Amino acid sequence: MKRLFTLTLLLAFSAASSIAQNLAEKLGYPADTKLLIIHGDDVGVSHSQTKATFDAMKNGVVNSTSMMVPTGWSAEVGEMAKELPNADIGIHITLTNEWLNFNWGPEAGKTAVPGLANAKGHMYPDCGQVAANASPEEVEREIRAQIKAANQMGIIPTHLDSHMGCIFYGRPEYLASYLRIAQELQIPAMINQMMIDNLVKPNAQLFSGINVDNFPVVDQLFMAEPQDYQAGMEAYYTKALTNLTAGLNVILIHLAFDDEEMNAVTKDHDTYHAPWRQEDYDFFTSEKAKNLLKQNKVQLVTWREVGKTM
Repeated sequence: MKRLFTLTLLLAFSAASSIAQNLAEKLGYPADTKLLIIHGDDVGVSHSQTKATFDAMKNGVVNSTSMMVPTGWSAEVGEMAKELPNADIGIHITLTNEWLNFNWGPEAGKTAVPGLANAKGHMYPDCGQVAANASPEEVEREIRAQIKAANQMGIIPTHLDSHMGCIFYGRPEYLASYLRIAQELQIPAMINQMMIDNLVKPNAQLFSGINVDNFPVVDQLFMAEPQDYQAGMEAYYTKALTNLTAGLNVILIHLAFDDEEMNAVTKDHDTYHAPWRQEDYDFFTSEKAKNLLKQNKVQLVTWREVGKTM
């Protein structure tokens, strides 16, 4: 009887220790490890974007990406992914079309999701118009259509995230669909504590049946803003890598070449344009970036690895 009681105590202590483990410990690192995902958004939007991103994953420190499925070059992602069979590739849930002359409509088709298409059949250029016109049911239908299409291109997503943040800055129902689908697929969906506090907790009924606590939470998220570009991207990224703290950090970047194609895609934009994306590529394929990771004892991880802790 005494042995049984002792065994029960040990099992209870083991279970409590497991629950208390943070993400770093679950991944096999010390609790205070600086975990980092360097994530290249927007593959599939153009050949330039996809090639630069895959090049940076092969030759630089970029270790994750996500694809825009409704765009004209998305099929190329499936082709390039064959060269990196273990690449960390998610779905960059795309509900907008922000470019002047490069246009696409919803993957589900404008008849199935009319609230996601304007009079020309293209997606709206910003999240505000999406929230004003697209029902939660249409958004969920579109998310599922994008995942299905990616699967048909040979991509089994390692995670979900959101183009232009429309899932996070639209309606709470969009976030509920996003998390519900990720839970079904048993993969992470990028989320941070602010989203939980501002969208999930005040709308608990919408998230019924979704185990939000099971999702890994991003502790720090970095993405250069226009003022950072003006001040110098190398300075911004150097500061970010130097000031990482323990926990899960994500740096969102946009890689492409400053070539004729990408300049045509980003025409009429003075931010997130071809020169900006070239600077992202240059920094994250540089020796300086590699050295900063070593000097600051940063541990690169992927969404694929993080997902295994769920």
